[in-house]
Amino acid sequence: MLEIYNETLNDLLAKSGGAALDIRVLGKSVSVPGLTRVEVRTEADILTVMEMGEKNRKIASIKMNIQSSRSHLVVALEVEGSDEVSGLTSCGMLTLCDLAGSERISKTEAEGQRLVEAAAINKSLTALGQVFSALKCNAIHVPFRNSKLTHLLQLCLSGDSKCCMFVNVSPDAKDAVETEHAAVRLHHRAGGARQSDTERRAGEKQKHQVDISGTRSL
Repeated sequence: MLEIYNETLNDLLAKSGGAALDIRVLGKSVSVPGLTRVEVRTEADILTVMEMGEKNRKIASIKMNIQSSRSHLVVALEVEGSDEVSGLTSCGMLTLCDLAGSERISKTEAEGQRLVEAAAINKSLTALGQVFSALKCNAIHVPFRNSKLTHLLQLCLSGDSKCCMFVNVSPDAKDAVETEHAAVRLHHRAGGARQSDTERRAGEKQKHQVDISGTRSL
């Protein structure tokens, strides 16, 4: 469990500050050597570990949010299973990523360290958008290494991996519509699928049925 804070990797499960962490690519494998590993066997174990790591995540108060996440959070859950008949063991990886939200400086009025954090967050989210665009266009070169975020999520966004994204919509009416439109575009870029005319009309209708009383997920 780690966070990407100002383009640096921080181990959220480490008991004390350790050596600097970096991403290593070996063949089709992407890893972070030195990252703390904790064995979990039940759902309760997983939630306990995540709660512990969450306490170490960088948060701060800004004008728009009293407890604003100042980093991207990544949880990697390795799953191992054995076939009772053949005895063969199979492994898989589930990666959960909580992205810090993009920030408009005109609204947050960030200064000093908060401004540095906002710039790093926005830059990495822009890099993520560039990766989605490259994947959609089947580009020869996909800029995974433009940021630590996209570099770390490289396997999640390519090959045989499956990716699902949820976007929280602002309760503000104007921002809600703008955010959902962007989320729909991002979803289509990630999937790279074409819509039929019926699906497109249904999507347009859904865009204007935003529940401004709370948040919704795509």
